Amino acid sequence: MEAEQRLPSIGSLHIHKLPQSHQRYLCYTRPGPQNFNLCVTNVVDVWSTAFSPQKLEEHKSAHGVKTCEEYHTRTRDAFQKAAVSLTVLDNIIILKLSQDDLGLTFDLYKLPISEAKAEIQSVMFHLVDQVHHLQNQLKVSEESNALNLKKTMQRTQRMFLADYDSKRKGNGPESSPVAKKRLAGESLINPGSKRTKTPTGVSFEDNCLDDSDE
Repeated sequence: MEAEQRLPSIGSLHIHKLPQSHQRYLCYTRPGPQNFNLCVTNVVDVWSTAFSPQKLEEHKSAHGVKTCEEYHTRTRDAFQKAAVSLTVLDNIIILKLSQDDLGLTFDLYKLPISEAKAEIQSVMFHLVDQVHHLQNQLKVSEESNALNLKKTMQRTQRMFLADYDSKRKGNGPESSPVAKKRLAGESLINPGSKRTKTPTGVSFEDNCLDDSDE
């Protein structure tokens, strides 16, 4: 555990699959303000640039790199674009980043078993920490979404009840105008006008009586 604690933090990660064998490798960086290293592992063996300060300066000069931050940026961009190629030669892996014309090439050497074990432990705990971090972020996001949904439903319910109560009061007898009393003979269809009486027609009985009297 002490060896794992002394290792620099892990930066960018990339999973690379060899097209001919479909074997997968995990590529990752160990960036720092004054150092930079690349590692590749199949979770059994580990290959690393293992740059010493002198070798790092020689590599920077050969590839036109000015700062360690530039290493990290260019490596991260290549990982994101999957512009990575690996050539596995047993004890040596050649890793190339070719996302642009200024490609970088790294020679990585297989680490001794003790160092490889510390590297793998470091990577595993780093990945577990990342999983826990993402799980916590997801939990906070879900709780926030649930709270917002509850508030929205409560607000909608209050608006619905207020609208319903307003309509109910608006249809009540106290808010309705007092109905005018309909006068006798007033039309129901056209208030204000007199209702037309139904014609009674001609009374033949009256005519007959008049004729008989004559």
